[in-house]
Amino acid sequence: MELRTLRYFIAVVQEGSITAAAKSLHVTQPTLSRQLAALEDELGHALYQRSHGGIELTEQGVILRRYAESILALADKAEEEIALPARSIAGKVHIAVGETRAVEVLAEAMRRVQATYPGIQFEIYSGNSSDLMDNFVRGFYDFFQECEIRSHVDMNVMVLPHKDVWGILTRRDNPLARLPYVTPNNLVGQPLISSRQGAKTALGQWLGELADRMDIRAVYNLPHNVKFLVREGVGSAFTYQDLFETNELTDFAFVPLSPALTSTQGLIWRKTLPTRQAQVFLDVLREVCAEAEESSEITHRTEENAGHKHP
Repeated sequence: MELRTLRYFIAVVQEGSITAAAKSLHVTQPTLSRQLAALEDELGHALYQRSHGGIELTEQGVILRRYAESILALADKAEEEIALPARSIAGKVHIAVGETRAVEVLAEAMRRVQATYPGIQFEIYSGNSSDLMDNFVRGFYDFFQECEIRSHVDMNVMVLPHKDVWGILTRRDNPLARLPYVTPNNLVGQPLISSRQGAKTALGQWLGELADRMDIRAVYNLPHNVKFLVREGVGSAFTYQDLFETNELTDFAFVPLSPALTSTQGLIWRKTLPTRQAQVFLDVLREVCAEAEESSEITHRTEENAGHKHP
């Protein structure tokens, strides 16, 4: 299989027809058809079928599409890095992230990097940890910001100076909104919306023996659209604090969990030598994290000293 042939195949999938793909690739339709026929002969399977709406992938075509997209993405990434001048610090840094306020730490590092190296560009990929991990392992991303960070014996791990607080996002007219915090008992009989990833880890442990008594009406992988479900009364949602506006001018209230439940966020990257631009970002991020930790320690000491003073 040649990269060119895989690009032809992906173009047909994206355009929806051989005619449209040939036009976008600036090749003749017979040439494109011959290339695809040769690819099918090489693999020994039909990859697509023609229909009134265009083309429809066969089971083997779906499998090839997944691998072809991975192969082409890695090939493009390799060409991009190799093409950079030897002394140049420029190019793309690929970062996979979840939806968490910990991204603010990464954003500060990005801002500082671009102030010094305007040729560095960041590509951000959003998703939950389980969805992003597969592509990270395949080499699509330079860094992976993992929610609920854990140890990885074959990866470098950096804990970020941010912890997310779990709670319930609910409508302001829901009785839960009047509570200072919610316990598992408060949630029995309440329609709920759960995080798919959290339910398997932190939330499942927090609910304990009452987990089977929860009335889960919906499950999400990213919280962006959860507010619409909450607003329409589908249920109250388990989510992180500060992802949504919950002041008195909004329809929502956030109520923390009790016992308190927090998630530690972190960054992981492969132990192979990073690209020059990725190393620059990593060095700056370490500075940002060190400053944040120092500021946190100063604040903590100040609060302790204030608490020891007598009126």
